[in-house]
Amino acid sequence: MKRKDKNKSSPGQMKLLWDDWEVADSEVIKVALKFVMANCYDPKIAMQLFT
Repeated sequence: MKRKDKNKSSPGQMKLLWDDWEVADSEVIKVALKFVMANCYDPKIAMQLFT
């Protein structure tokens, strides 16, 4: 019995727009820092994730 390739796309299937999107790491870190600080109970502990 042959196995099908799980990563094979269907014929005519379009790629997602963000599939090849490159993001600067600094932008991601800025957003993550804002999100974590807005949702944390103790900022000192949360900042240990970013050091």
